[in-house]
Amino acid sequence: MALQTPPRLTTPRTAVDLPSSQLTDPSTQLLLLTVAGLSVGAAGIHFAVAPAHLAEQALEGYFFVGVAIAQALWAILVPRYPHRRLLAAGAAANTLVAGLWLVVRLRGLPIGDQPWTPEPFGFTDTVAAGFEVAIAVSVLLLLTRVRLPVRRVHGPALAIGSLLVVITGAALLNATMTP
Repeated sequence: MALQTPPRLTTPRTAVDLPSSQLTDPSTQLLLLTVAGLSVGAAGIHFAVAPAHLAEQALEGYFFVGVAIAQALWAILVPRYPHRRLLAAGAAANTLVAGLWLVVRLRGLPIGDQPWTPEPFGFTDTVAAGFEVAIAVSVLLLLTRVRLPVRRVHGPALAIGSLLVVITGAALLNATMTP
């Protein structure tokens, strides 16, 4: 009885619908890393403030947990599977969350203990909303194939990543300091 050779293992192909020439472009790679980093920052902020919102009103807290989970998962998926639909869905969802944040700050919500009472602008929530708007703008740049003037990804990615860590860290510190 002859031994059969096992089937050859191959790495799964990444299914993408952005042109392969665009995926190898440093500008595209930098934008993909940037949107992932921004989404991680926004998710971290939403996770950090969720317990306080859960204590106030369960539905509100669950919303924050859901948004945080979606942003964290999107940050994981986007660099690996940069589909146009996935990018557009993330941009749209982040735009909606940032829009809701603005409505709550300007008009308030129709539900809760104090309906239609605007909430004050805070540092932490403004950073999260800023990240969400930056995600939408960065995705727009990706989808319209705008090329940033970068030749290599490493330096700019390190600078952007460091800046995101500092800003997110400041927002998280502020979240733990405010009641």
